[in-house]
Amino acid sequence: MNIKRLINLSILFPITLFLASCGSGVNGDTFVEGKKSIPVIARPDVLVVGGGPAGIGAAIASARMGAKTMLVEQYGYVGGNLTVAQINPMFTFHTVKGEQIVSGIAGEFVSKMVENGYSGGHMTDLTFDNASMTPLNPEGSKVILMDMLEEAGVEMLLHTMCVDAVSKKGIVKAVIVENKSGRGAICPKIVIDCTGDGDVAVKSGAEYSIGDENGIMQPVSLFFRIGGVDTKALRAWMKAHRDLLKDSPTDEEIDSQKGIAFLGLNQLVKDEIAKGNLDEEIANRILMYELPHGQFAMNVTRLQHISGVNAADMTKAEIRLRHQVIQVHEFMAKYVGGFEDSYILDTGAQAGVRETRHIKGDYELNENDVLEGRSFEDGVSCGTYAIDIHPGQGKMQIYTGSGKAVYEIPYRSLIPVGLDNLLVAGRCLSANSMAAGSARVMATCMAMGQGAGVAAAMAASEDGKTRSIDTKQLRANLLSQGQYLLGEGLVPITDPGLILDRGNSDGSRASHYNPFAKKD
Repeated sequence: MNIKRLINLSILFPITLFLASCGSGVNGDTFVEGKKSIPVIARPDVLVVGGGPAGIGAAIASARMGAKTMLVEQYGYVGGNLTVAQINPMFTFHTVKGEQIVSGIAGEFVSKMVENGYSGGHMTDLTFDNASMTPLNPEGSKVILMDMLEEAGVEMLLHTMCVDAVSKKGIVKAVIVENKSGRGAICPKIVIDCTGDGDVAVKSGAEYSIGDENGIMQPVSLFFRIGGVDTKALRAWMKAHRDLLKDSPTDEEIDSQKGIAFLGLNQLVKDEIAKGNLDEEIANRILMYELPHGQFAMNVTRLQHISGVNAADMTKAEIRLRHQVIQVHEFMAKYVGGFEDSYILDTGAQAGVRETRHIKGDYELNENDVLEGRSFEDGVSCGTYAIDIHPGQGKMQIYTGSGKAVYEIPYRSLIPVGLDNLLVAGRCLSANSMAAGSARVMATCMAMGQGAGVAAAMAASEDGKTRSIDTKQLRANLLSQGQYLLGEGLVPITDPGLILDRGNSDGSRASHYNPFAKKD
């Protein structure tokens, strides 16, 4: 036998032994992974998976209740859509009467952002007639949120993904995570799934639906920031071209805005799409919001028929949407005053996903709950944002107007059917597609997370069952943490400057409509 063949065998032999010993191998189009011993790396009372707004609210609330709380996040910072996807502004804390109905941890966060110069606070919004908007500096958000988590005593594990879960008879025994250190098992008493997509719940056996009744999901968008804008010149341009903007705002309305909210240019966008200068799937209007320091958050890119739980789809979206970013900036520099010397500051680390899985819970929130402002005996948080459905197909957006009704999210919508020690919070809550179109926004999600966090801490200190806790005591604990709830005789703080004194338009000049509007 020649030397070359001996060398080859010496390399292959230990590999063959390894595969044989671990029971792994290639079988047709599949690879069979052998059994592995995974070390248990933590045993917290409450494990929160996902560090977006819902996860932050959940982790801080749980830790403040005295529970040993751990937060797992796949990126190197927390904030989720608020920071990772650069979604801006935060919606919405107020009713059209200027009443603040989202407070608690979310309210604390905004106060700290204002104190540190990272936000101008709550402002009026001339785009979709929102009751209020809250623009934030995303870099400041990363620091403030991590400070709040540390101050509450939350143990953070960043750069870590949930890759599996082990459940038995309705109890999640372990959440399997993976990072550069390898795989590890976390064995908590209670798990809160704040992944947005319901990843832990699904891996634990939860039932779910995707998208609307036809399986169609809202499109994904890549937010980006533009810097170097001359805001004085922009305001002058808006006055000179008011008829290109939604509802032709008056000089007084344009001047009174603490932060510019801009919506319109539908025909210009349509013309540029026809010329091939803009992607045909781009939103058929320009929507942007002024951030601190003269920067603007752009909500214009859009791609339909993308599943946020399909890596191939998301890869396609990231490539195409980044081309749209360049196109939109060129459009702005060409047509809009104040943008002549502007530049793209940055883009989100990933596209923002509006809708994927809706976990089936003990109660499914529906559009009538939202529109009629329903309260619940087990309500854990409030929302007042519109039903806002970006088109999964076609061009027209559903928008009902925010701040007109205040509804509660019931605790039962956070409890997946068939699971006894797992809660969900955020856009994967148990809600139909219409109701989720309201509950999915960041202020509502952070308040929802706070409700889940307090409930989880209570369950962890008792029998470890999420359905066993006293919901009256849950509400009492939430009130002690500053949460606003209905039916408790609370008088919300009112900001006269945020009273919306204009009616909702029909949306014809902003490519949206309200299918629930009462006809004369």
